[in-house]
Amino acid sequence: MDHRLLLCSLMEIGYSPEQEALRTELRDYYTNLLDEKTVEALSNSHGIGQATKDVWKQMCTDGWAGVGWPKEYGGQARGPIEQFVFFDESMRAGAPVPMLTLNTVGPTIMNYGTAWQKEHFLPPILAGDIHFCIGYSEPQAGTDLAALETRAVRDGDEYVINGQKMWTSLAGGADYCWLAVRTDPEAKKHKGISVIIVPMDTPGITIQPLRLMGEHDINATYFDDVRVPAKYLVGEENGGWGLITNQLNHERVTLCSSGMPERYLTDVRAWAQNTKLPDGRRVIDQEWVQLNLAKVHAKLEYLRLANWKVAWSASTEKLHPADASSVKVFGTEFYLDAYQLLMEILGPRAYLDADAPESIMRSRLEAGIRGTIILTFGGGTNELQRDLIAMFGLGFPRSAR
Repeated sequence: MDHRLLLCSLMEIGYSPEQEALRTELRDYYTNLLDEKTVEALSNSHGIGQATKDVWKQMCTDGWAGVGWPKEYGGQARGPIEQFVFFDESMRAGAPVPMLTLNTVGPTIMNYGTAWQKEHFLPPILAGDIHFCIGYSEPQAGTDLAALETRAVRDGDEYVINGQKMWTSLAGGADYCWLAVRTDPEAKKHKGISVIIVPMDTPGITIQPLRLMGEHDINATYFDDVRVPAKYLVGEENGGWGLITNQLNHERVTLCSSGMPERYLTDVRAWAQNTKLPDGRRVIDQEWVQLNLAKVHAKLEYLRLANWKVAWSASTEKLHPADASSVKVFGTEFYLDAYQLLMEILGPRAYLDADAPESIMRSRLEAGIRGTIILTFGGGTNELQRDLIAMFGLGFPRSAR
């Protein structure tokens, strides 16, 4: 018997009728929610701006925040695949879902937080009232995150925090920072780390915005004698490394939805079908244009399958770190390739400012390719992810550093 037929008979790759109904419901919902005026406001709202907060708050009010959260925390208790459908359709529509807060910080608090932390943070997250940023990387601790030096010293019922974080995404509009600190400088570097939730309005915090190519809220963040109640410690003191790796695995999975490149592919294909060349042919009639579209389509289909596998693995509680890293590497590098191939089809007008009369797709592709570069090192550089895939997925020895 052909082994390929046997595989197909044993495993059906696809969505159930209920999951497809959820996708249809979400598309209808976003069509009504994201009208032209709202989309324009979101395009001018970088980071956690007011338009982003307003739209997300409305989505929470409409019950879309807790698709995958357990019912005991106010969620709908749908599975990882349904949650992935939600994220995929949200990215396709351009909806401002706070992935870090909703899909990484929230679940980590569920798993490791105290009763007070669950009561204090989870309902406001689900209501869209609070947003988190992540404080991990430092000037001397990027790829080697365990080399971080920001210190937290216990002083009675408080921790006193001193240090600097780099590349702190969304710090400008966040209410809290999910902060990795060193609480035991004498322990081995992975063993002396803790995670503390820090209110961003605490005295002693300075946020310095960084100018980047992409339209991101990226900052250097300084902590000078910042005092935080000890009850904001998540998990055990010096036990933060497990929380960090748990959070990063969730983050890597949500970085690479197929929704946004699918939207861009659809828009560019439609433009190429309806735009004429000087000789009367359509843009899409050119062989090289067809080849570019085919390359994007083929890799997009693979990304869908890879994401489906990760969602299915999570639904069976068998998500492997190597799978999360693989999707992150392939997805972020595919984004760059896809946007470049699609911009070649649009030509020079793809690079015009959004408000230019002859701009195409309001320069979303040009902004997308600038904004995507950061994803290749956000959540762990792709070079490091390849090491993790080799070690945990292929059984190779740890690389020398």
